[in-house]
Amino acid sequence: MRIIISAPDFRDGEADATRGLPDQPLFQSQHPSDVSNINLDLFKDQYYRDLVARRLSGAVQIPTVIADGIGEVGKDPRWGIFHSFTQYLRKTFPILHDRLSLEVINQHALLYTWQGSNPKLKPLLFMAHSDVVSAPESTLERWTYPPFSGHYDGEYIWGRGSEDDKSNLIAILSAIDALIHCDFTPTRTVLVSIGFDEEGGLDQSNGARYLAERILETYGEDGIELIFDEGIAGIEEHFGTEFALPATAEKGYLDVQITIDTTGGHSSTPPDHTCIGYLAQAINAIEASPFTSRLTNKNPTTVYLKIAALHSKNMPLSLRKAILDPSSSNEVLNYMDSSLERRALVRTSTAVDIMRGGEQFLANALPETAYAVVNHRIAVEDSIQVLKDYYIRILSPLTKKWGFSLIAFGNDINNSCDSVGTVTLAGHYELEPSPVSNHRDVRFTWLADTLQAVFGKDVCVAPVLLTGKFMFRPSEDPAAY
Repeated sequence: MRIIISAPDFRDGEADATRGLPDQPLFQSQHPSDVSNINLDLFKDQYYRDLVARRLSGAVQIPTVIADGIGEVGKDPRWGIFHSFTQYLRKTFPILHDRLSLEVINQHALLYTWQGSNPKLKPLLFMAHSDVVSAPESTLERWTYPPFSGHYDGEYIWGRGSEDDKSNLIAILSAIDALIHCDFTPTRTVLVSIGFDEEGGLDQSNGARYLAERILETYGEDGIELIFDEGIAGIEEHFGTEFALPATAEKGYLDVQITIDTTGGHSSTPPDHTCIGYLAQAINAIEASPFTSRLTNKNPTTVYLKIAALHSKNMPLSLRKAILDPSSSNEVLNYMDSSLERRALVRTSTAVDIMRGGEQFLANALPETAYAVVNHRIAVEDSIQVLKDYYIRILSPLTKKWGFSLIAFGNDINNSCDSVGTVTLAGHYELEPSPVSNHRDVRFTWLADTLQAVFGKDVCVAPVLLTGKFMFRPSEDPAAY
């Protein structure tokens, strides 16, 4: 779960994090204890668990694949499967569709509205997406069960979308369906926004972007109280303790393409380095200068670690002491750097993912162009500009040494008429790190109280950072929703 709080963030140490906030809770049931008890008993019932599993299984069986190069909505027939998915939701949740209004936007984006009894209160917004990535035929034999079988073995549902993100989608609708069966009416309006092209495929979003524009048009700037988006699913066990981990921030995203152009020729009389060789040197320089790990108060990981140190059952004593001792920050960073997953929480990551150069089956011709694409997930302390400056700082000395021109993100850095080659840097899918929602805000307490009411008081609730930035985010300003 990713949570975005609409009010401006408060700096660490600011005393009044609730100034100007309403006393109204998230919802006020006519019979709150009855509704809670009925639903908690229902969720523990094996028949109901199997029912929800079958709902998710059916959703997975509909191959709502969004592929690179897919055409425009309404023109490319591959979008047609999303009509089938919408019909599946109508069939699976008939009472919900009778009680909630549904607006279909740009053919496949779904905006549900569960009208609250008090129109003066800002709505809650739950977000999910129905699309999934493809399953290449070359990988099918590696699957335990076919990717769109939705196989349910009594414990797990297997297949594309079983977690990202149809599990979230089905969970949201199932929870609302359960509340409707209890004759519950929310005081605050609840919105459910379901996009259909989060996984990419087009140059710009045709789902979330249209949904955001519609919500902004209807509710205005700063018109939503809380936004819940996909994130870490379920309860996780850390240090012998159960944790619920709503994400209050998300890393940024940038792909940097490095293109090297040189003169060609015949392989029988090669220079010391072809453009592929120069590209290899550039990649080596980048990988040899990783971003520094750091743990600041801006990063929700800092709060998570402190909560874990204070409340977890089985954290090693040395780590517990280091986390709680401000003078032992190096020890904590060493611990974070000792795991790839943990390290990603405290630094901007670098991954060389794509490399192309030369002509296939033409080894006697010197390549004239080679390029690589380097993916970065940007730490909350960094920015797009920090990364661009980093590339110029790393590659400028190399290009001068080679006698090459350097064109970095549209600007001539080293440019000479005597240059024997050109290095061009271009950024793609530029997304800054998200704003950090304040864990001290009273609305985060609402969420924590709700999670503990459902999963038990022994569950620790701590804010975390999402490392997997998603490519299409129509606006990072919560007011735009």
